[in-house]
Amino acid sequence: MTQVAFHLNVPAAPQGWRAYLCRLLAKAHASRARVWVAVADDELTALDEALWTLPADDFVPHVRYDAPALLVQRSPIVLAPPTVPPQGQRGVVVNAQPQWLNWLDQAVQPARVIEIVSTDDEAKAAARQRWRRYQQLGWEPQAHDRAARAGAPAQA
Repeated sequence: MTQVAFHLNVPAAPQGWRAYLCRLLAKAHASRARVWVAVADDELTALDEALWTLPADDFVPHVRYDAPALLVQRSPIVLAPPTVPPQGQRGVVVNAQPQWLNWLDQAVQPARVIEIVSTDDEAKAAARQRWRRYQQLGWEPQAHDRAARAGAPAQA
């Protein structure tokens, strides 16, 4: 069954949000995960550039979805708009935008989905809807609240 993790209370400001996502992708790369990142169209370039500015120790090899097919196939991390489903085998999908990924309703079943949810009230409301949608698919989401005290349960 697909594991779903909601990372709650990520800073809403673009730079804080991008910094969080860059750290998450650096950890994913260190664990050798193959990741498909769904990000809003207007954030694709900014996230791409942010990943290139990480220190050399944290280099995150990645490409955009519209790179040549061989690069997309071989890259451990691919950045794409939410309408483009994963190409090739991807164990992890990161949804870094507030809409439901329609292709998750189809045959795409990654081993893990990570939902990034900012502190913005609209983002939280959209996350609650996605949480219910995952439950309807039979996937049991878990919450990881950045703002919660250690050991305190988080709610989406």
